[in-house]
Amino acid sequence: MHTLSIPLRAEVHIWSACLTENEYDLSYFSALLSEDEHQRADGLKFTKDKYAFVISRGILRCLLGRYLKEDPHQIDILYGLWGKPCLSSKYSLRFNLSHSKDYALYAFTVYDEVGIDLEHIDPSLEVEELAQTILSSQEKPYWAKIDPEDKSSAFFKLWVYKEASLKASGRGWLSHQQELPLPILENISQASCPHIENNNITSPHYFEVIPGYASAFCVERSCVRPFYYTWDLHL
Repeated sequence: MHTLSIPLRAEVHIWSACLTENEYDLSYFSALLSEDEHQRADGLKFTKDKYAFVISRGILRCLLGRYLKEDPHQIDILYGLWGKPCLSSKYSLRFNLSHSKDYALYAFTVYDEVGIDLEHIDPSLEVEELAQTILSSQEKPYWAKIDPEDKSSAFFKLWVYKEASLKASGRGWLSHQQELPLPILENISQASCPHIENNNITSPHYFEVIPGYASAFCVERSCVRPFYYTWDLHL
């Protein structure tokens, strides 16, 4: 199992993983989890959801172990005041994860808090109704101006931008600061980046590395350099 170098300041490492392709290693990932994680998995109703949780958390522990050069099972994953997973203060490494349907995304950086979100693009979703429940009073006028044929694409971009930004704050949807800044709103319809290039970019950032999925990450600092990797347990 290869070790990894801790990201440099102003770098963010993005990892993608196909959860269904890793089901054959389910028992291995399960053995890595803490008692608390097992309890959370057992509390899920559907077997597919349990598998997704175990595999996504197992991969997270493997990645943390490679970055920290520690036994994945021995790493203490803590939770902030608002429930965001984190490491103890002795580590500079910051991370976040998101999974949707068959895939998971992970983000790692140092010192600065990071948030990442992944959403499967479901064309049958009634986005107009959902938009009214997740958009703030500032965002709704922007939404109303979007052409009907562009609303499905814009909705998922809004969703992942918003989720990633809120997760970076550590508060998620419990935060009272749920509005996206106007410059981000104005650029969302035009946001397009099918691949992550190893160049400096502005955060938050929308990208597409998994066909059929929308994704975005947010780092506290405004300018970062992302690196993209694909997870494989056996490499």
